[in-house]
This record gives sequence, C-alpha cells and structure tokens, in this order.
Amino acid sequence: MLRSLELKEVYESEDDDLLADFYVPALAASVRYDRAVGFFSGAMLSYAAQGLSAFVRGDGRMRLIVGGEIDEEDARAIGEGYDLRAISDKLGVEMVRRLEAVDDELFQTRIELISWLVASGRLEVQVALKRRGMFHSKIGIMHDAVGDSVVFQGSANETAYALLPDFNFESMDVFPSWRPELGGFHAKHSATFARLWENKSKKAVVIPFPQAAKERLIETAKRVQIAKPDQELAVRDAVLARYEPKTLERSLPRLPATLGGRPFEMMEHQRRALRAWKAAGGMGILALATGAGKTITATYAAVKLSEGRRRLCMIVAVPYVALADQWVEVLRSFSIQAFRCYGGVGSWHDDVSEAAHYFSQGAWPFLCLVVVNKTLIGPEFQQVLAGLPQDDVFWVGDECHRHGAAGTNAALPGDVGLRMGLSATPEHYLDADANARLVGWYGKVCDTFGLADALHEGVLTPYRYNVEVVELTDGERGEYLELTSEISKRVGQRGGDLGEGDPRLDQLMFERARLLGGAANKIPALERLLGAEPTSHTLFYCSDATVMVDDEDTGQQRPQRQVEAVSAMLHRRRWRSSRFTAQESQFERREILDAFRIGDVDALVAIRCLDEGIDVPACRRAFILASSRNPRQYVQRRGRILRRSPGKQFAEVYDFMVALPEVDGQAGDIERRLLAMELDRVAEFARLATNVGETRRALLPLLERYDLAHHLV
Repeated sequence: MLRSLELKEVYESEDDDLLADFYVPALAASVRYDRAVGFFSGAMLSYAAQGLSAFVRGDGRMRLIVGGEIDEEDARAIGEGYDLRAISDKLGVEMVRRLEAVDDELFQTRIELISWLVASGRLEVQVALKRRGMFHSKIGIMHDAVGDSVVFQGSANETAYALLPDFNFESMDVFPSWRPELGGFHAKHSATFARLWENKSKKAVVIPFPQAAKERLIETAKRVQIAKPDQELAVRDAVLARYEPKTLERSLPRLPATLGGRPFEMMEHQRRALRAWKAAGGMGILALATGAGKTITATYAAVKLSEGRRRLCMIVAVPYVALADQWVEVLRSFSIQAFRCYGGVGSWHDDVSEAAHYFSQGAWPFLCLVVVNKTLIGPEFQQVLAGLPQDDVFWVGDECHRHGAAGTNAALPGDVGLRMGLSATPEHYLDADANARLVGWYGKVCDTFGLADALHEGVLTPYRYNVEVVELTDGERGEYLELTSEISKRVGQRGGDLGEGDPRLDQLMFERARLLGGAANKIPALERLLGAEPTSHTLFYCSDATVMVDDEDTGQQRPQRQVEAVSAMLHRRRWRSSRFTAQESQFERREILDAFRIGDVDALVAIRCLDEGIDVPACRRAFILASSRNPRQYVQRRGRILRRSPGKQFAEVYDFMVALPEVDGQAGDIERRLLAMELDRVAEFARLATNVGETRRALLPLLERYDLAHHLV
C-alpha cells in the first residue's frame, strides 16, 4: 500500500533516483494512475511512462492527458465550436510521425508499456488543446486499493536531452492524502485533473485520443514483451551511462561476478586462445567452434587490455543487426555500454561523433562501438574511424571471414594496432583471393578450437545424426538431368574447374542446389518423421525454393514455397511455429527468439537467417531440408544446434539428402564430384555423432552406387 512507503515531500534528481526511489515503488503499490503531461512528444511520453513496468504487472487502470499543439486556424475553429474531428485527424497524423521519429532505447521500452496498456483496455488517453498557448500541466495521482492516494507535481524537462533520465536537474513535490497539512495541495491538483478529464476546464478543450495514434500504439503492442522494473532500470542506466560524461566510472569495463546465472570463469580453451593471440603480437584469427564463447573471449580481452592502458577504443564489426544486438547485451554484462552504430545514420552518428571526440581528447578512457558491416563501409562511420587514435583501437571482427570480401576489406582501417578475428570457419573453401585478403589484414589463424575439441571438453552438446534419403519426382528428375548436362558442358569448357567465378556456371549450380533443396518428397518424408505431438525447441532449415503440394480444397497440386509448406504442415499438426526469414523485422526476430527460448513457440522455420551468429542454445532438434556444399554454412548450422542449455543432454539432427539419378559419361563424372562435395558435409556431421555406425549403414547403398563409400570411413 502507498501508506507503507517512506515517501519524501520533495524529490530532486541531484540527490534522488526518481525512477527507482519514487515511481517504481509507488506505482507497484497502485491500482489506478492518473497522469497529465505537457505537449505530445517522445520526451513527454517517456515521462508519462516512467515506472509503468511496475504498474502493468498488476490489474491497474490508467488515465493519461497529453497536450496537443494546434495552429491559429485550429484555435479559431475550436473557439467557433466547429466539429473537432478534422483537428483530431490532423493531430493523429502528427502524433504518429512523432512516435516514429524517436529512436531511443528508453523511449522504446516505455512506449511499449503504454502501447500494451492501450491495447488491453487499461489505459485511456485524451488530448488537451488550449485555445491560446500550450498545455503544460504535469501532475500525477496514484491510488491504491484501500483508498489512499498520492499526488505529485514536477518540472518535466523538455530539452533535447529530455529522454535521458536525470540529465538535467529535476524537482518533484509529493502530497500524500493521509497528510492533513498537505490536503490543500492534494485537493487542488486532484480537482484540476478531474476538470480536465471531464472537459470542464475553462482554458482547455479535451478531445479523445486520435484514432491514428491509437492504432499505431495497438500495432506496437502486438510485438511487445512487457519489461520488468529491473529491465526498465537497466535500460535507463545504460542510456544514462552512454550519454552522461559525469557517470564515466560506470562505463569502465570490468569482469562480472556471475554470467548466465553461474560464477564467471574463463574456460581453458578461451585462455589458451588469448595467450596465442598475445604471443602473435595482438594480431590474428581465433578459429573457435560455434558455441565455444568467441564473444566472451574477445570481451575478456578488452577488459584486460583496458586495465593496462591509458585509453582503449573497442570496435566490434559484425555482419548482421541481430548479432550486433547480441554483442551489446554481452558487453553490458561486462559494464561496457556500447554505442550501436546501425539502424539509420541519424540514430547514431551525432552521438558517436561526440563520444569519439571525447575519447580522442582524453576525456573518456574507454569507448566501445558495435558496427554492422553495411554501416562500416559507409562514409559516416569511416569519418568517425578516421578521427580515432589508431594505436588505441582494439578491433574485433566477428564472423571475420566476411572481411575477406574486397569491398569490406578495403574499408578496414590500415593502422589499427590490435586486431582480433573471430570465426568458426575463417577460410573460404573456393576463394583463395578472399583468404589472402583476410590473412593480410588480421594475420594468420593463431589458435583453433574445433568441433571435436568442443565436444570432447563438454563445451557443446553430444548429438545423434540421422540421414533421410529421398527420391526426386519424375518432373524434378527431368529438370535435374537438363541442369546436369548444362553444368557438364560448362565445366568442360573450363577444363574441369568446378570453382566460382563463371557467372553462368554459378547460376546453374545455384539452380541445381535450389532444385535439390526444394525436392517435393522432403515434405512427406518430414511429416513421417514428426511425432504425434509437437516437440518444443525444434528448428527447421528450409530452402527458398517452390515445391508442389496437395491442395485440400481442389484435390490438385499447387506451387508453394518450401518454408510456407513446412509452416502450414506444422500448423495442421497443432505446432506453435514461427518463421524466421528475411521478411521478419529485427524487432520481430528478437521477439520470436525470446518466445522460442522460453517455449512459447515450439519451432522456428528458417531460411539462412540462423546461419551466422544468432544464439538459439535451447534448440534440441533440427531438420535440415536444405543445405549447401559450402562448409561454412553447415558448420554454422551445426553450431546453432549444439549449444549448451540447461536441461539439454543431447541434440538430434535430421538431414535430408536426395538420391541423385545415375548419369553416364562426363556428366556422370561431374555428378560424382559434386556428390563427393556434399558427402564431405555428411561425413563431417556423422564422424562426431554418437550414432556414426548407424549413419554409415543408412548411406552405404547410395555411396556404393557412385563408388564413394570411402568418404565415410
């Protein structure tokens, strides 16, 4: 109850943590909350939503009044009593624009809370329009279940830094209902809110919240995972530490006492890798198996480097936004508040430029930037990079094999003193030039910790490997033979070379892989393998090819993308599944992964998006309907599946392989070579599986047909 709280009469940001000391405990004790803030903006919504993470956990109801800005024409229309619908529509458009204009972690966390309350019918919003001037009331009233209430009134900051907690001086007066000497203040502010809500104020017109803005909030609520109070506080602290030089000591790196619920301790293979990197002069590639803790290894190195240097700038370059987000979260565990250099230049460039200036001038001893490769090669980030003292930069390239590409490699800074490349598969299996560029910049591989090592030392989960051999349909067989003939001719013209570099051959090989990946018989084979009941924590790796499926309505076959066919099949069998493809937004992907981790979603149906860097340790089963002959892809996929997770004793992999038609002559020789490449993948999976003998027996008839049985020896 509110009365049980030790509330102060005045809170000031100079001495008090307004969020932790007042909003969170008071709202946690409240069942009804009335709030009036200034004109509609990201800053005002952020203030209105302070502490709501504590309030939404219960069954409380909230009423919110925000101010709306109107021009002289609108003010005249109000004065003359015209219909307010047009004004509301115009306000709605402007409010949606403002909602979409703010890209701030704290704002996003709080707007999600407001959105959820609106969508669930627990928050009503109205807009106060003044006939002259602007609406500036900033009061709040909290009510508990026994009838006590607290009124507070304060000076919400409306500067450019308004979204940043406690950035400028804030003051707030508190008037509890059980304090008779404060009764006059309490009654006055309560009456003011009541007049406004009932549209009885003499100086303002109050209208319902514009429908466009309401719909925007409801749409946001569909993707929301409600933050807890400690999460809101963590986001607030992260934002504050990121922007305020006065809190610099909070952003210095340090080792955590615990990580993932266990006492933090580096594993021996991680320490060995760092010793090898140090012995190589602080330059080199660590070829650590997926799941072996590359992120922790590099972050530990940053902490230790910063302890012995006057200043250090850690730059982490990654290929994808989802992987960048994972880095930011891990870095936060080591008290590193990283700047996110992605998501639109306007969302990071000014802040990062200012931070880089502070660092270069010696005002900040530590700076961390996480950048995606697409941003890395852009002129804005290159400008920031050029202004940094290169001798003080510790460069970390995650999935560093991406930096062997000519364009990205050219964007890497030339004079950085400390360079660490991270990749489970640093060497490209066909592109020697890319390999040379990669080693030329990062240095050689200075330590390797492969899958066999990881399994032997218990870093990864043991697994069973099951190969399902399927046949092509008659139509697929004809198309396959045509492709094989074309490939054979092209390879013959190249003197037998199967490598990359010939656009026409590359296209033919792509079409071949697409045909095999989307073989129609994989769908019924998959359905036979699935049990009667859904199994949680299951992955389905699909092709983006189109397959022919039975249409229940017409009895005919119709084309459908394999990922859609698998999703539809799971839906029929009452699986809770989500697609994980390029079509889903970054926000949606994070929500999907969270739902998968906790078991709200049984299965992820993916196309390539889980190949690099994305953590799904909870996965226990995987069905690989499509793969490539590129070792990098199947090594990455296997790593996704074998990560350790509480309660996970082993993993199970089902790999769908097509029985290729027999072909004579030169084409048959080409097919044999291509099949041998695919068998390298199968052999790699089978060799370390707990049931390797079983896998060999299942594949033996197919291998003997092409005289390739030795591949599984």
